[in-house]
Amino acid sequence: MVIADRLRELISHHLLQIARFDPFAKFPGVKSANDFLKLIGNDPAFAPFDLAREKYIAARVGGNLITSIHRKIGDLYEDITQEILSTTLGISRESLAYSLDLTIGKKKQTRSTDGRILLDEIQNLDTRNRVSTMIPLGSTGLALEIRSCYQIGDSKRIQADRDMALALRKILLSPVMLVYCETSLRSPIIRLSQYWDLKEGNAAFDYIHQLTGFDLLRFLNENKSFIKERMEMIFQKF
Repeated sequence: MVIADRLRELISHHLLQIARFDPFAKFPGVKSANDFLKLIGNDPAFAPFDLAREKYIAARVGGNLITSIHRKIGDLYEDITQEILSTTLGISRESLAYSLDLTIGKKKQTRSTDGRILLDEIQNLDTRNRVSTMIPLGSTGLALEIRSCYQIGDSKRIQADRDMALALRKILLSPVMLVYCETSLRSPIIRLSQYWDLKEGNAAFDYIHQLTGFDLLRFLNENKSFIKERMEMIFQKF
């Protein structure tokens, strides 16, 4: 199977999981937006405030769907990036996911990278030479962290990502964080840029292209119709 076919397969897998999301599952007997509208209209706490309106329902129920979409798109980008790395560099996905035991605050945690890349694991000479130009002097390889977007401002999460970068540097792996979107929260991006070689938006796509020779952004743009068909299935719920 060529890489483009495999990526389309992975995209379908993740988007269809979103399509199976039931925004009304927490409300017994509610199967549609109209059902939920009636439920709110009969709720003694909310009915007096005129909340039985479509905009309220869309915001409340749709918010859960948006959270699900963002979470699964994050999983999707991690999955397809690992597939590209594994296929183009000839490194197994098991080797890419390298784990470290860290003490964050006073709590021990096991954290894993999304893409550990060591030169001696790359068999193809031309590929190894290309990757070697991207590894800083003094490092033995790269450790990639993949994000579709950094939208969590939680201090513990940010500290964990910072500590992960420091731990990777201690074992001579250069930490690279790829954030594919350009709409992340600014505070964590600014802080983590001090510890990670952080690439954001087009720079993240450019980095993967340079590292692997595969143009992910071009692939996604060429498959917009394929993706749109699956996104329509998701938004038909409303």
